[in-house]
Amino acid sequence: MENEKIVKNLVKKGKVVFGTRQTIKSINEGKSKLVVVAINCPDKEEIKKIAEEKQVPVYEDRSTSIKLGYTCGKQFAISAFSVLDDGGVNITQLIEG
Repeated sequence: MENEKIVKNLVKKGKVVFGTRQTIKSINEGKSKLVVVAINCPDKEEIKKIAEEKQVPVYEDRSTSIKLGYTCGKQFAISAFSVLDDGGVNITQLIEG
């Protein structure tokens, strides 16, 4: 449950972009500090590969895209998002956990 709280705070306090295309774009532009993907993200392997090449950590959330969207406070499913600015939230717990 602690990770869910971190994800909520990232969305609330930090700067994130939602969606697979935006996530991949932010990784390629070198803007991404962390990538969060839902367990059922259809492009998960592609995102993880690109992130690994650019040395961007990936947090694979255990929830589905619908649950991740709910956690982020959105009324729609979110299969992936990229953190551009952590807003002072300690993201190392997600990366290490």
